[in-house]
Amino acid sequence: MNPYQRLISNTVLFGLSTFGARFLTFLLTPFYTRVLSSAEYGVTDLLIQTGNLLIPIASVGIANGVIRYGLERTSDKSGVFTAGLLTTLAGFFLLLLASPLLRGITFLSGYLWLVLLYVLAANLHSVCNQFARTMGHVRLFALDGILRTVLTIVFNILLLAVLSTGITGYVLANVLADGIATAFVFLRARQWRYLRLSSVTRRDTVRMLRYSVPLIPSNLCGWIINISDRYLIALLAGSAATGIYAVANKIPTVLLTIANTFSSAWQFSALAEQTREEKERFFSNVYSVYSAIALVVASGVIWTAQISTRLLAAPDYFAAWRYVPILALATTFACLGSFLSSIYMVEQRSGAILATTLLRAAVNVGGNLFFIPIWGSMGAAISTLVSYILIFGVRALHTRTMLRIRWDLASFLPCCLLLGMQCAIVKYRPPMWPLWSGACFLTVAALHFRPLLRAARRAI
Repeated sequence: MNPYQRLISNTVLFGLSTFGARFLTFLLTPFYTRVLSSAEYGVTDLLIQTGNLLIPIASVGIANGVIRYGLERTSDKSGVFTAGLLTTLAGFFLLLLASPLLRGITFLSGYLWLVLLYVLAANLHSVCNQFARTMGHVRLFALDGILRTVLTIVFNILLLAVLSTGITGYVLANVLADGIATAFVFLRARQWRYLRLSSVTRRDTVRMLRYSVPLIPSNLCGWIINISDRYLIALLAGSAATGIYAVANKIPTVLLTIANTFSSAWQFSALAEQTREEKERFFSNVYSVYSAIALVVASGVIWTAQISTRLLAAPDYFAAWRYVPILALATTFACLGSFLSSIYMVEQRSGAILATTLLRAAVNVGGNLFFIPIWGSMGAAISTLVSYILIFGVRALHTRTMLRIRWDLASFLPCCLLLGMQCAIVKYRPPMWPLWSGACFLTVAALHFRPLLRAARRAI
């Protein structure tokens, strides 16, 4: 199997796991709203969000180090896995020592032990799950995603509908699902063979931490950025505008889901042993296809913004379609910037990921404060677009000092202009605007016909 076929195969496997898991979870929403009151559902959301905030802090993001160095052929897999587990347990112990500080938070009262278990189970699962990928168990990794989702559904039905345990049952279902999924991966991949304290060296542990720790604030910045738009819109434009903007964000999220699925598969290929010339050629070929798909899909999302919003949201939220084009364009640049960050991963430059993420956070928040008072929710969308374009540009220039990707500017720049025109057409809606928007989509697709056809031939 050539590297292109392997990349496509892994992407399909991860896609089945990711989309299957998201679809099954989506089906639970009506169930949750029936068995939990609005107040209970609000508390459970706060507990889960708090746990998600503590997960990278308690583990110092060591799962990133496990996947990065576990994929290196020259690394000692036993040392990587054992160091990952020991770091996770040590971080949880420190979290226990700091837990009295969390007791003062009102909504954590009586549920702190649940949040701590949630953090521990999630971090152990992440280390075992990521290590399974480094061992080459791609199908097991994909199966684990589906298994964990099915377990979550089963335990939710048992604990909420049958036993009526309310908030406790909601969080405990996630803990049990993570715990059983961890045991399944650990036993199925026979990971106990890699538990050796003697294999842990100070040099390798420090190397893993040096790579992982800078990614903690990077992850937290992403978490903060995702909710800062909502908070500032609520503060400056009202809570009703926040709900509409949140719905608008859900549609371009499809692009991010596809990009994240690809990124999971891409990590295997990006770290493959190749010469510098081979790596540059491989990255350039994959990027040409990746950017083509991202731009064509974005154009399609912009063209169908009204239709998709009408199908996916209640009539009261139909106004959300106005923000979809700008957010779709922003998400496209986010996907392209995410691909370039894989170069930082290969070169072990996680500090660069942190620096560019902090820059994006500053630009996004500053743009929100400036644009939202002028244009309301559209100001938040424009601020998001500007911040993603800036980060893409910075990473495109900076990564050329490490790995020179060939850019097809003859098609990329016209496509960016066409997407900008398409956003303007959809916003101002001149006569026969759907036809003009459709013409932009067809032109974008035509400009990227060759790389897409070439990729299909390679795969076949």
